[in-house]
Amino acid sequence: MLALPNVASDSAGIARNADHIEAMLTAAGLRARQLTVDGAPPVVFGERDSGAATTVMVYVHYDGQPVAPENWASDPWTPVLRTDLVENGGREVPMRAPFDPEWRLFARSAGDDKAPIIALIHALAALDSAGIPLGVNLKVFFEGEEEAGSPHLEQILSRYREALGADLWLFCDGPMHQTRRMQLAFGVRGAVGFQLTVYGPGRPLHSGHYGNWAPNPIVMLSHLLAGMRDPEGRVLIEGFYDQVREISPAELAALDRIPRVDLALKQDLGLGRTETPEQRLERRILEPALNFQGFRAGGVGADSRNIIVPEATASLGIRLVPDQRVDELKRVVEAHLKNQGYHLVREAPDDAERAAHPRVARIQWGQGYPALRTPMDHPMAVRLSAVLDELAG
Repeated sequence: MLALPNVASDSAGIARNADHIEAMLTAAGLRARQLTVDGAPPVVFGERDSGAATTVMVYVHYDGQPVAPENWASDPWTPVLRTDLVENGGREVPMRAPFDPEWRLFARSAGDDKAPIIALIHALAALDSAGIPLGVNLKVFFEGEEEAGSPHLEQILSRYREALGADLWLFCDGPMHQTRRMQLAFGVRGAVGFQLTVYGPGRPLHSGHYGNWAPNPIVMLSHLLAGMRDPEGRVLIEGFYDQVREISPAELAALDRIPRVDLALKQDLGLGRTETPEQRLERRILEPALNFQGFRAGGVGADSRNIIVPEATASLGIRLVPDQRVDELKRVVEAHLKNQGYHLVREAPDDAERAAHPRVARIQWGQGYPALRTPMDHPMAVRLSAVLDELAG
């Protein structure tokens, strides 16, 4: 399965993955088919009715991120088993038993997110071999465009609403806890991204002739970004936190019971400090965030020139928590930009529009989605927690 290229933009490769997964599900005793809408890669759907009172849906995605082969120590589409990370001196070993549990399988999407598909299919095979019936009705929903932002997901859920009914959805897409203990996550932050471009002169200008006179977009955008977030991660946009739901006492108590990993993580990641160091990692990621994802303007090193560039662009991402809404956050961000004196446009401005306003910024929003947090005392959550407690001993 890992030998099948699965870059989200490669429709032919995605189709091969979908066919392969459908065949595996059928062989595992599920009624499998592909759910389609125009212009979207297929969702591979499977179900096994056990006559139980509860129906559980397992979500996984089978598409992957684009690949830069030069960053790989081996072909990303040829799975290899190594004793450790390459940078730690890991050596390749034959892909046959017995396996050391510290060895790792290297290939694109080996962890994110094809592993749960293989795990689920072999878990079903083990249960069947042991003659153990399923205690729930099982459905699976394997998406093929998660890494592209799931633009057709809502349409698919709507069209196949009846078939996709379930009492609980389990999303098997996330990291193992740093302690290697089983982890049950009760929610995820939402997300919405945007591109922000500010404009200066209509063409590159020599800094020796026009510096200190013509506004520099790199300087303008740097100040604009610095005014949106402080060094400790606190967002400075008025109204940004107005909709935030408070963390419940039960959730705070659960956080306190999680083993602390901050110190070990700092050492492992080479961090001399963390933002808001008095708060632990798990507490910080329950708060909304504004992340600066990238900055493009001019050149550095051998590519630098003595010019004032015509424009500068930044890519930003917002992480939402309950009960923040995407539309409201878009409104407060745009209000903040306007309060900084910027005339906002949706398309690249022409010369007349640039000349008519002291400061012009183009903002391009992504679709975005809200946060989700399941109540920890929900009956299904309590049942699932009990199962994992039993498995974990």
